[in-house]
Amino acid sequence: MNATKRKFNTLLQGIGARSSPHISNQEDVHASISDEAASSSPARPLSTSISSPDATIKTTMPSFHTPSPSASAELLTKRRRTSIPDAPSPSLKPGITKISNVILKKWTPQSGASTSKKGAWTEPPRYCPSDRDELIKRLATFQELTEWTPKPDQVNEIEWAKRGWICQGKERVRCTLCYKELVVKTNTRTVEGKQVPIPRGSDMEQGLAKRFAELIIDAHDDDCLWRRHGCDDSLLRLPLAAPPVALSSLRQRYDDLCSRPAFLPYFFNLRLPLTLELKTVKSQLPPTFFTDPPPPSTNPSSPSDVALALALTGWQGLTHPRIGAVPNSATCVTCLRRLGLWMFKSKEVDEATGDVIVPAPMDHLDPVREHRFFCPWRNATVQQNPGAKTKDTKAAWEVLALTLKNNAYLRQEAAKSARRTPFQRPTASVPGTPSRSRKQDDQGETNSTTLDEPEEDEVEEDMAARDIKDKERWAKLRRVKSLFDTKSRRKSLRALSRPGTASSRPPTAHSRQESVPVVDTPGEKA
Repeated sequence: MNATKRKFNTLLQGIGARSSPHISNQEDVHASISDEAASSSPARPLSTSISSPDATIKTTMPSFHTPSPSASAELLTKRRRTSIPDAPSPSLKPGITKISNVILKKWTPQSGASTSKKGAWTEPPRYCPSDRDELIKRLATFQELTEWTPKPDQVNEIEWAKRGWICQGKERVRCTLCYKELVVKTNTRTVEGKQVPIPRGSDMEQGLAKRFAELIIDAHDDDCLWRRHGCDDSLLRLPLAAPPVALSSLRQRYDDLCSRPAFLPYFFNLRLPLTLELKTVKSQLPPTFFTDPPPPSTNPSSPSDVALALALTGWQGLTHPRIGAVPNSATCVTCLRRLGLWMFKSKEVDEATGDVIVPAPMDHLDPVREHRFFCPWRNATVQQNPGAKTKDTKAAWEVLALTLKNNAYLRQEAAKSARRTPFQRPTASVPGTPSRSRKQDDQGETNSTTLDEPEEDEVEEDMAARDIKDKERWAKLRRVKSLFDTKSRRKSLRALSRPGTASSRPPTAHSRQESVPVVDTPGEKA
């Protein structure tokens, strides 16, 4: 019993030592609790305050009515039976339970650990030289003209983005890995505390551009990975060689432009490349290009040539991340160039004659030239395949047009092979025979003519070509066979071809030496 009292007092003293403010009337509380355990005296109200780094919790112990001596004796007997020597008295059980719960939550912050773990997974990578999407995200930070003005080609935004820099403020860049910052100014200089513009193309501007081109690499920390290796020049290359991907992205750009028909320029406002024939491209598209998947309600009933021409050259509708779709503008998602369509559309046109009454602010729209110089839709060097054996470079729109042409050819060949009968298969797939008679040829020709009359000339050409190839093939076989025909073999074949002559000819000495002796069996003699 005395051991139980000592442990109980030690527990209460520990609780009071952890609390920041002292417990009021601590000695009276301890005395009352000790008397209660000994003689079941009534419990007094206990008020404690516990401070923790997370929160300050104040717990007030409720006061109970004086229990009868028999009830206290039953509780003590139950406590001894359950073997819980450190359990508090019934009057303090609710308060102490709350305190222990708070302390346990403080020691095991599971919720905070899970939150920090999730945040670590969502953190963007800081060094990713082979990630095209991250390169475009870094390039997007240089979009605002209020923070980044145009620079010479050797220190433009793409060169900074390839080495891990992002635009942090007014003419200021910062590395995503080592967090070094640098102010880039090539068009102004400070003279007596004032900003003086530098003439464009001057020696001073060229010198500053050369110095900043060196700082693109040297401004990183010595141990920064962006200093050692940056993004490859071909990282912006577009995957347009696969027809399904090319057609899907083309349809998406087309639908996006068709959603703003009132702001699209007229077709005579466009200046397309000479090698891009829109009529030919439309004939090479799949038959279900404009209908599968079902087009949105904003698309016109007939295909829009302007929207298709802009989509073929890499343009689509502009969607701002904060204000949504911008109906009078287009953009390129690769070079992030923004294009105001209203600047190239004639303001007033006579619908009857088609004459321009009020011209547009700009003379014409060249959709290829409006891309930035490093964009693969314009720059053939960026779009070039590094593993290609030929040095013939094509811009992205040329690769797309070639992909559509090849896909159309494959569809036509597949349709022809599906319509062909066994008599109309290609020459290489039908084996010929050297003993084919003219009657069989005529019969085959007649049958093929009956099955498919429009292709009679094609069938005759196939038959004639097949006969010529069969003759050439058999002539080659005869020449190869003649290499293995020796003089003795020809004599033996001649002898076998004349029955009765081989046995009547007397053997010679040479033939006796070469012949194998034959042992006569008794059966053969009989």
